[in-house]
Amino acid sequence: MNKKRVLIITYYWPPSGGGGVQRWLKMAKYLPQFGWYPIVFTPENPDFELRDESLIKDIPKEAEVIKLPIWEPFGLYKKLLGKKAVQQQGVVDKKDKSFLGRLALWIRGNWFIPDARVFWVRPAVNYLTKYLSANPVDVIVTTGPPHSMHLIGMEVKRRTGVKWVADFRDPWTDWDVLPQLNLGKRAWKYHKKLEHEVMHTADLVLTVTNRLSMQLAKTGGIPEVKVVTNGFDSEDFESSVNVKPDKFRIAHVGLLNEGRDPKVLWRVLEKLCVEKPDLAEMLEVILVGTVEQSVTNEISRFEHLREKVVVPDYMSHTDVLTLYANSAVLLLLVNNTTNSSWILPGKLFEYLSTRRPILAFGIPESDANDLLQQCGYSGVFSFAASEEEIENRIIELFLNFRKNEFEVDSERMEAYERKKLTGELVDMMEQLVS
Repeated sequence: MNKKRVLIITYYWPPSGGGGVQRWLKMAKYLPQFGWYPIVFTPENPDFELRDESLIKDIPKEAEVIKLPIWEPFGLYKKLLGKKAVQQQGVVDKKDKSFLGRLALWIRGNWFIPDARVFWVRPAVNYLTKYLSANPVDVIVTTGPPHSMHLIGMEVKRRTGVKWVADFRDPWTDWDVLPQLNLGKRAWKYHKKLEHEVMHTADLVLTVTNRLSMQLAKTGGIPEVKVVTNGFDSEDFESSVNVKPDKFRIAHVGLLNEGRDPKVLWRVLEKLCVEKPDLAEMLEVILVGTVEQSVTNEISRFEHLREKVVVPDYMSHTDVLTLYANSAVLLLLVNNTTNSSWILPGKLFEYLSTRRPILAFGIPESDANDLLQQCGYSGVFSFAASEEEIENRIIELFLNFRKNEFEVDSERMEAYERKKLTGELVDMMEQLVS
């Protein structure tokens, strides 16, 4: 097997935690088994929100990790606001209605394009141009957001001629957060110009879902955007086989904000706590990750449910895997927005690998719904579903839990194993360099 080298340019890398790091960490883990050796280029001092040392174990010994200092303007927000600023998923808190808060948001949206990591582009390009002249690679991969990573890849390709893959984990100009940043016409135009340039310069544009693939191709005006979905690493779940949860535990992992708040679920659980003492006795709801105050305020209105809800400060990925195994139901919340039809949260694949029942809320006409049904699960409930529908489903899940019938069996899940997906990526890169 011929040894090839791929340069992966990513903002998120261990010890950074959260969903953004998983995709390319797992790709890098398995690439050497296909004869491709990863060189990872990442910031030395990123301003990430979550830290997870447990992910370091997945970095393969064959990987070369290069780090370059980055300057980010988030410190200026803290000075400008005169208090501890709030940063969620790389975006300044949109709920700060003060003049300084609105000014900070406007600056973020109109000065830092495509994002606040844009100041890293020039030093990164200069460094990599020199590095690649002495250490050639076969393919360059950039992954965004932050989409500044794509600007680095675009300029490095122009200077070196190396084949370049632009990977979109989320949309760019169709991202539902952009309208909330108060962008002016000039900023919108510049975003669209950069997005168009990136898509037309890349040798391959890659993304994570079928519907997002079609939308990106339409937005960028290109014939095709390839798909390699996210997935699960079966090695992560070897210890969770045959584990029986000790409670009727409903667990959600990830960001839970106002746009994902399943208010109908809280109402139904409160009702069941009152009407079904046996369910109430066994019930526990665990919400892991960033949970907005508006959600906890909503739950606190329910006298019986609030005693059943646990919001841990933080869980490492290793602890999250243990939680999956000890849960009777996994709660999936896809954004309650019109463009969420193309969102496939990375945690959905980990949910699938546990073979636990999944209670999902989102848009029924969506990639998430298609994937769940393909793998033998119930589909997605609308956020506007009736209380009766949700109540019937929870009672069904509880009765199955009491009978030890809470595992879903599906051979189709194997299509989303990380090693297999890495093989699909390798096939695409082999075609680029053949």
